[in-house]
Amino acid sequence: MIGATLLTVVVALVISSLVGIWTFRVREMDAARQNLQELLILMDAQSAVTDASGVAEQFLQAAPDKRLTIITPEGEVLADTQLDPDDLGDHTGRPEITMALTTGWGEATRRSESAGETMLYVAKRFADGVVGRASMPLSSINSLVLGSVWAFALAAAAGLLLALALARRTASKVLEPLNVVGNALQGVLDGTGTPVLEEYQADDELRPILRYIDKLMERLGGYIQSIKEERDKVSLILDCMDEGLILLDEKGNVLATNRAARALFGLPADGDEDGALLLTRSRRLREAIAEAGEKNTAVVLEVDALNDDARSLRLFVSPVAGRQFEGENVGTSILITDVTDLKRAEGIRSEFTANVSHELKTPLTSIKGFTDMLSSGMVASPEDQKRFITMIGVEVDRLIDLINDILKLSELESVAIEQCEETTDILSAAREAAELLAPAAKAAGVVLTVQGGGAVAAVPRGRLKELLINLMENGVKYNEPGGSVAVSVSQEDGHSLITVTDTGIGIPEEAQKRVFERFYRVDKGRARKNGGTGLGLAIVKHIVQLYGGSVELESQVGKGSTFRVTLPSAKL
Repeated sequence: MIGATLLTVVVALVISSLVGIWTFRVREMDAARQNLQELLILMDAQSAVTDASGVAEQFLQAAPDKRLTIITPEGEVLADTQLDPDDLGDHTGRPEITMALTTGWGEATRRSESAGETMLYVAKRFADGVVGRASMPLSSINSLVLGSVWAFALAAAAGLLLALALARRTASKVLEPLNVVGNALQGVLDGTGTPVLEEYQADDELRPILRYIDKLMERLGGYIQSIKEERDKVSLILDCMDEGLILLDEKGNVLATNRAARALFGLPADGDEDGALLLTRSRRLREAIAEAGEKNTAVVLEVDALNDDARSLRLFVSPVAGRQFEGENVGTSILITDVTDLKRAEGIRSEFTANVSHELKTPLTSIKGFTDMLSSGMVASPEDQKRFITMIGVEVDRLIDLINDILKLSELESVAIEQCEETTDILSAAREAAELLAPAAKAAGVVLTVQGGGAVAAVPRGRLKELLINLMENGVKYNEPGGSVAVSVSQEDGHSLITVTDTGIGIPEEAQKRVFERFYRVDKGRARKNGGTGLGLAIVKHIVQLYGGSVELESQVGKGSTFRVTLPSAKL
């Protein structure tokens, strides 16, 4: 009994001694690790104003007993406090470097090929992208530990030798089954193993317990696998949604965000950034969440996206409750839809309707006034009656032109970019358009010319002529007597180029961005006098976009304007 007691005391002393030694060593390792981290933080701050060699010199002055290595993301050594960087190879495969590039910090304890001893490495990704790695030999830590506890270790060694045989036997019988259970349970939790405790040769008193634990772990493994499959399924569904989704708990903490929500709120797609930023960036969103919780009803909110695109978002903030919680709100769901295109379409439709109504009302009002005067007998003179009828005809023609342009524009907007098999010689189409406009150009005192070489575009002849007529007619209408309109056709780098240059009144710089808008006129009085509908350049823009081209404008007031149309050349 005494012997057993003494042996127990010795064993306890040895264990406590080992624990103390290990604890002391762990503390020294933590202190060394913290010291290296603080040095790296200090060097990171210095790297913003100092090159790699300067940072290494500062580190050497601050910690001459430690080593600093600065490495690029590609593994190239820029500086080292102990060795020549040119003698050091590629550091890409170092575990601490890889971890630092991925997470910001890295750590490893391994043998250094260059130093020839085991080192403690701590690495940090600096603000400029490079990695700073501080290190120190483990021998210094081990020497400190051994120097402090050698005497105590010698005293405990005798007791350890005496108790070794008994401890080994006792530990084997007690710990081996527990280790088997622990390993089996860890395999179930990780999804990498299955319970095998029934096959373990344990003592008779342990077999029923192990058999019961084996069944529990089998059931637990099934539950864990089922939960993982459901989680992955839900995560896949959420990330495939076009709408953004944010889930909050009852305290407002972010539980989950899908890929669309992170994109709309300007967060990384991998979800590494704190999801709470989604809420802290928008005061209106926080208020809507609070209102939804207080009123226990959904709240609709419209905000602007927090990414680089100016997009409009519609948020449906709804409280989440369940029967198992007796109707109490346990969280909040936020469904996010992008309504930018919808709002833009509504604005365009509203503006178009207003413009059409105004443009149609003007000639109809004139026609109504002329007809009322004729029907009332106020115009008795045959000459006046003829003049009024002529004016009515002019307004009717204007109305017909307007309706035709509206129909053309509507047709162009209603079709997608088509693969056109019809090809058109641009030069011949331009000459035909010039012949049609020759009388109007002659009446206006404007010289209309067409020149250039062969160029073929994959555009139907009718639409290409419509484009050319609108550009040429625009140059004739907004010109002065004695002016000119020159059309040039060429082919460059697989594209057909149409240039229409006039010597007219020109377009102010502030109006050049708007001339392709529907119903926009720079000189409204002159446009109506010349019969313009305000849709010609809008039709040009839509034809060009429909067939994958582009249109540019250069103009100076009083000097004229130049329109450059680029269209893909037809593949012959």
